[in-house]
Amino acid sequence: MHYTVWTCGYTRERTPAHRRGLLARSWTFLTPAILLILAAPAWAQQSERDGERGRALFDEKCIVCHTIGDGDHLGPDLAGVVDRRSRDWLVRFIVEPDRVLASGDAAAVELLKKYNELPMPNLGLTSEDAEEIVEYLAGPRAAAGTGATAAGPGVQATPKMLGPQSAILYTFVAVTLLIVIVFGIVVASTRTASTVDVARAFQLRRVLFMIGLILVASVAIVTLPRAPYAKEGISADRIVYVAARQYDFVFSEEPIVTAEDISRVRRIQSLEFAAGELVEFRVTSLDVTHGFGIYGPERQLLVQTQAMPGYVNRLLVRLDRSGPHLALCMEYCAGGHHLMQASFTVNDAKPVASHRTQAALITR
Repeated sequence: MHYTVWTCGYTRERTPAHRRGLLARSWTFLTPAILLILAAPAWAQQSERDGERGRALFDEKCIVCHTIGDGDHLGPDLAGVVDRRSRDWLVRFIVEPDRVLASGDAAAVELLKKYNELPMPNLGLTSEDAEEIVEYLAGPRAAAGTGATAAGPGVQATPKMLGPQSAILYTFVAVTLLIVIVFGIVVASTRTASTVDVARAFQLRRVLFMIGLILVASVAIVTLPRAPYAKEGISADRIVYVAARQYDFVFSEEPIVTAEDISRVRRIQSLEFAAGELVEFRVTSLDVTHGFGIYGPERQLLVQTQAMPGYVNRLLVRLDRSGPHLALCMEYCAGGHHLMQASFTVNDAKPVASHRTQAALITR
């Protein structure tokens, strides 16, 4: 079998062997091109994964003390750091900051003096890890900012007290005045010698004790059911997982149990709620005991709970007031305690569908 090819006015006859040879030569040139085309997405994905790994390492190891474009924290703002320092110096300082400082490096000593004599700890990172972090800091993702440090609210006027706050204050003042009056009466009655009826005094003490016990029990019965903790049968509109660590709060839609989970879960960089939403905060700690207190737009404390390692507290709060809210650590947790804060916003708009998605309950 053969076939005829007409080219440029003359004919050539080719056998099947000729055709197989032509196909073989064609594949010789086409195969590398096809492989390059197929490999391009894989290279792009690998580059994406490398960038993601750098960001994951930054979020896990660096974000506690540093921001990218949000100003100084415990350490310097790292925006543009690759332009201020050489990459070799950055990699070495990330891997062994203690040795760099011990060597008397001028830049390291200057940073130590500038940032309150708080040395950067050795985090046990390898050179490859440090290079990934530096590559992330030099990339466009870092230029866009990480949102690691939530901006606090602006200057606000002195807030007015809420009803419960006013009631507690006035009750405290009234009880204090009553105690002062009682002690004044006692002092006045003991200026002159007199006979004391011990039996009658003990009887009066028993009566006063029972009155106090009844008052305390009544207050507990009325207020304990209103405690802001999750109860069976109550379904929140949205569940937010909160992991506290020195010195920030990490928000997520997935449980965070260990520090490694921070690089695995999808963090909520900008937290927003709709006014009237019933929100359940599931609060834990990754290191020491912290407090988690939420302050409203006028800086009144709305709710609070403890953030404890190995335990999840479920805090329920209905966010009725729109505006900026602030979350502060309510328990001293070391030198950077005053820097530990996060903010979120409550809007008048209706929540998006994902806000209504219910996460599975944690049983611990």
